[in-house]
Amino acid sequence: MPETIPSSNKPLNSQFERRFGEEIEIEDCGFSFHPIIGFELEIDGSAYMYSEDGNIEIFLLGGVLDNDTSIAELNDTLAQEFLENMDEFKLIEAGTETIQGITGFLNGIHFFNAEEEGSGKAIICSPYLNQYFFMLAIASTDYWQAQGQAIFDQLLTKIHFHSQLITDSGFDEERAHADLTIEMVDALLPDEDFILTIEKEDISLLLAARTQSPTDQIAITEIVFPGDQQIYHYDPNSDEFQSPHFEHPLISSDGEVCLFLPCAAQKTLSPGEYRFSFATHSGTALQEIQTIIRSGRAQGIQKIDLNFWLALENEQFDDPKFIEGFETNIAQALESQLNPFDLSLGDIDWFHPAPDELGTFAKINIDKDLADCSYMIAESFSNGRALNIGLVEQILTNNEESPSNISALSAGSPGMIMASASPHACILAEWHTYKDDIEGLAAAIIEQLIIFCGISPQKTAPDESPSSVLNQDIAWQLRRHPIFYPED
Repeated sequence: MPETIPSSNKPLNSQFERRFGEEIEIEDCGFSFHPIIGFELEIDGSAYMYSEDGNIEIFLLGGVLDNDTSIAELNDTLAQEFLENMDEFKLIEAGTETIQGITGFLNGIHFFNAEEEGSGKAIICSPYLNQYFFMLAIASTDYWQAQGQAIFDQLLTKIHFHSQLITDSGFDEERAHADLTIEMVDALLPDEDFILTIEKEDISLLLAARTQSPTDQIAITEIVFPGDQQIYHYDPNSDEFQSPHFEHPLISSDGEVCLFLPCAAQKTLSPGEYRFSFATHSGTALQEIQTIIRSGRAQGIQKIDLNFWLALENEQFDDPKFIEGFETNIAQALESQLNPFDLSLGDIDWFHPAPDELGTFAKINIDKDLADCSYMIAESFSNGRALNIGLVEQILTNNEESPSNISALSAGSPGMIMASASPHACILAEWHTYKDDIEGLAAAIIEQLIIFCGISPQKTAPDESPSSVLNQDIAWQLRRHPIFYPED
């Protein structure tokens, strides 16, 4: 069991900054909020607020998100339902925004009603698996420009989410895998260490530490194995780094840093206490630490499920027969590389983004879009114990030091699985590069899978570059990773 021991919201400008009342939880909706003092408030399975002068209206709703529902499409649907009595309205895609560290998708709103012109915004996010939150605010154009936008921004900082919804299927993924133990620890202070006890039957650990802001920098500063064996040390202030097992410091600018153990082939986890220390650039407390411990034996064939997210402007992928043929071909190509190591494919799932999502993510700039793409892909699938693969039209970068011809990459090294929101939850492959090379696509997927699982590329000779080609040592670690599961 884990334990702890001692060891941004954007600024608001405003002469119009509002005062807020005591927190109110909307029953069975998965969120609570602080109402605006002086506004009228109605609660009936949702929350509706409006100013006494009637210049601004605000609507808040939460509920169960069906597995096959796009949150971007749901944003449009809910906004249209609220605005249906307007004489005329238009929804305008407006990018993304964060609510309590969760990326949401924005619509701008422009409307006419009874000769009045107005503006507003609607935002939707999925704070937990199979759960959504929606907020809409509209006002007369003058009021929106003077106060409405500021009120909308302020209210976003007064929302809190609660994982308490039950899906129609009653599916609880954390209980669906007998070999996995998934735990969450909240609010670790900057001067606290995180201690985790590994039992003798445990074969791997996947850990993610998350900051309160998705743009905060976070680093693992210390890893101590049982018997006070320090195997990793990093000082962010001096950039001093020492480790016999890790080649680089474990650090991230996306508000989440991940770790996978065992960190070397043929090095099983020793039972006992493991101690981890962290540092954030902001100096604030961590929001949470998620751990996934896999137990049992990694003998026999180990399987992996795949989720394909098709952000492709290609009509072929709208044809079920083409998808069927593509699945057969990519499965055969992957199996030919996996089977010699007692690794195999399980279920393969497919998802087509909504048209507005497609426009945003068909071409990915990894310097600014990668984290949002990871959030979107992870929210699209109900099977969290799978490798999320985004097939996109093009992968771009602004970094002059990065190669200009990036054809595939992993969002995390290691990445995270079975998380409600993670910037490190997928790999990407560029369809333009691999459309005529199915074997090359399979090899790229396996190479990025190895990186995603936190397995360091290995040198086959002292004067050669590190390689991520599958071999017995790499397979030994893959077989223990929680993304794989026993065939039986």
